[in-house]
Amino acid sequence: MSKKRAFCKQLGEWVAVSDWHYSTLLAVLIDVVDELPGDANELVHELLYALDEKPSINTIIKYLEGSSRLCVWFEGDVGPRITRVCLVSQQALLTNKALPLLNTENDLAQWLGVSNAELVWLSALYRDDQNAHDAGRHYYYSIVKKRNGSPRLIESPKKRLREIQRRILHGILGHAPIHDAAHGFRKARSCKTHGSLHCGKKWLFTFDLSNYFHSIRWPSVYAIFIELGYPQSVSRLLTALTTHRCYMVDPAITKLLSEQQCLLQERHLPQGAPSSPALSNAALYHFDRRLSGLADSLGLVYSRYGDDLAFSGNVQRDWRFLQPLIGSISLEQGLLLNYRKTRVMKSHQKQRLTGIVVNAKSNVDRKYYDKLKAILTNCSRYGVEKQNRDGHPDFCAFLKGSVAHVKYLNPKKGEALEVIYRRIVW
Repeated sequence: MSKKRAFCKQLGEWVAVSDWHYSTLLAVLIDVVDELPGDANELVHELLYALDEKPSINTIIKYLEGSSRLCVWFEGDVGPRITRVCLVSQQALLTNKALPLLNTENDLAQWLGVSNAELVWLSALYRDDQNAHDAGRHYYYSIVKKRNGSPRLIESPKKRLREIQRRILHGILGHAPIHDAAHGFRKARSCKTHGSLHCGKKWLFTFDLSNYFHSIRWPSVYAIFIELGYPQSVSRLLTALTTHRCYMVDPAITKLLSEQQCLLQERHLPQGAPSSPALSNAALYHFDRRLSGLADSLGLVYSRYGDDLAFSGNVQRDWRFLQPLIGSISLEQGLLLNYRKTRVMKSHQKQRLTGIVVNAKSNVDRKYYDKLKAILTNCSRYGVEKQNRDGHPDFCAFLKGSVAHVKYLNPKKGEALEVIYRRIVW
């Protein structure tokens, strides 16, 4: 790279993160350029005249490279140099061309279709109270029970915020880097693709991340938008729009364990927001990269489906070191393993992964299949409502989805269940 081109790139980075005013830009040049030519003020005038509004960093660099004044500065392969590197704007060069160009908070508000005041209100960036009237809240809270009976908090954003989170999801997060080991919440990936990687292995190790969404905090989410190339002010608002700090006096919060309540007091990914699954995959990119590298070094295969981690291989050795090693890596990444859910399954045992049997091939669990078949048979005999023991709001839709899941894993068994299901709905 020539001296002139390197100078234009570095100066463009400083200009891109500065206010678009003559005095500010001239001050930047004086501050960061060594042996600044006497006509630097004319360069600033030309820049502001040629570009009425602050453009993208690439446009600024391109203009500087084509400036005849800069050509004079670097005649004879000499010229001024930048004394300090702008670390923030260097990341902006990594921006995907398909991403929306958002240089300022005003750009973000226009792209989301809201006013600047509404943008700040929806982000709740300056909220410091533990409670608020309903109009000031942007989330509904509800409690559902996990399989073990413990409570799980669902934070559902209200309509306006949900629309904005969906726009961020489809317009921005679709371009965030996600490691190939992640199989959950992705197109063309599923529990079946997750399980197929571990079929026919002598050893299968499964681990579970505790409080998955709530453990991913503000710094991890903020880093995603920074790495995509957005300036600090825009990244700050995008992070605020996609994270949440709970109202601790809400009745739903008081039903949770103290450990969960501590996590909810800080900004985290809300479980129930449409943007949270994609953000969780992006936030765990370096985590997946570390575990994938670890697996390669040990002769194992690694994949992750949401909070479920899986390792498998055929190497015979004492594997007792694996759990504490993965636990320490998780802690370094701000995550915590749920050690009670750690499983080690050998080839002569039933190897289950996210509800799928993977001993020889990805297949539906026999107990799950038999239970679903019995429920469908009883529905056809005694009626649907009598079999809805868990109180599903739309039990027929639940049964339809369960049958589709079985058919996806085992088409033959799924078709047999479909025959029984048709008798119910018809």
